[in-house]
Amino acid sequence: MKHNIQNGLAGLASEGKVFSVTGLKVALEQLTDPRKPRGVRYRLVDLLTLLVLAKLGGEDSLKGMAEWVRLRGHKLVQLLQLERSGLPHETTYERVLDRMDCEEVERVIGQFFAQQGTSNSSVILDGKVLRGTIAAGETHGVHLLAAYAPERGVVLLQVEVERQTNEITAAARVLEALDLQGRVVTGDAIFTQVSLCEQIVQAGGDYVLPVKANQPALRQAIAAVFTPPAVAAGHSVISLPTQEAQTTSAGHGRLEYRYLTVSSQLNDYLAWPQLGQVFRLQRLVQSKQTGKLTYEVVFGITSLSAQAASPQRLLHLIRTHWHIENRLHYVRDVTFHEDACTIRQPTRQRLLACLNNLVIGLIRQTSFNYVPDARRFFALHVESAFHLLL
Repeated sequence: MKHNIQNGLAGLASEGKVFSVTGLKVALEQLTDPRKPRGVRYRLVDLLTLLVLAKLGGEDSLKGMAEWVRLRGHKLVQLLQLERSGLPHETTYERVLDRMDCEEVERVIGQFFAQQGTSNSSVILDGKVLRGTIAAGETHGVHLLAAYAPERGVVLLQVEVERQTNEITAAARVLEALDLQGRVVTGDAIFTQVSLCEQIVQAGGDYVLPVKANQPALRQAIAAVFTPPAVAAGHSVISLPTQEAQTTSAGHGRLEYRYLTVSSQLNDYLAWPQLGQVFRLQRLVQSKQTGKLTYEVVFGITSLSAQAASPQRLLHLIRTHWHIENRLHYVRDVTFHEDACTIRQPTRQRLLACLNNLVIGLIRQTSFNYVPDARRFFALHVESAFHLLL
């Protein structure tokens, strides 16, 4: 794999793929330093840069990151042009992270990625609980809702779901903060709400959402379109016009068949914001090892008209929704050991999760297909990791 820097822009190039992250360090410099100026030994932007470099290099705990930085001290002092030859202790990072404004950090990093060409991509909404923040005997921990751009593999914004509210309220805040013009929003059935769909279309976006038990009347109406009523003997079944698309894929020890049927017959019947089509997705999954078959049916709605979105495109958008689980949340839990982190300080844990999003987003713009491979490379090539942040 070939790695190089082109035209002075920080990035990695392989097979013609280059991601310019010029301005990330400038973006981090916009963050408010919570410390009093007197006695500050390290600039906030330098502390954050060191943490990101350590995460790119494969460390996840603050102790491990501080040690990673110390072992590469001479080189990092030169790269960052630090005035001091010594490097921060673990407690320095802890004190700074515990006092930072999480919302500001999320906003600045999200705005940076939004400026890197993520417009007109789809946006996936999904929540995640930081299990390490759940105290013994408790059932609640820090609950975050992320807006993820799957085409670029970056988080555009992440907010905390307050304990007295739910993901619906948090989703309204996220949607209000994003530029939705020309974007398609997907999410779980909890977001299939009139208010959220109205907010999306008024902002110039579109939605593709499943309909489940939380909207029983809507689900029944959609199911009726794809399930013709029984007729008396001698009479033919009246079928409504529909369109179909299907795909088959094999992987992870299973064979999966998907069959999507769409209809525009309910557009004038259902009182739903700018309804364009309804759909039924049938999934048939067979285990290669046991031969066991699993069948599932999911109904849904979209504001995309039949002219704007063919059944093939809708099926692609529905499948893409799972990228946030497979390419973000799974990576944070398994590769970055986020669920195993037992930091009880919620601000520090949330900011580490934010840094996880940042590092994953940076890696997704390189030619690496496997995040652990990228972290092993950056652990050895600190200069390349540093250039990603310039």
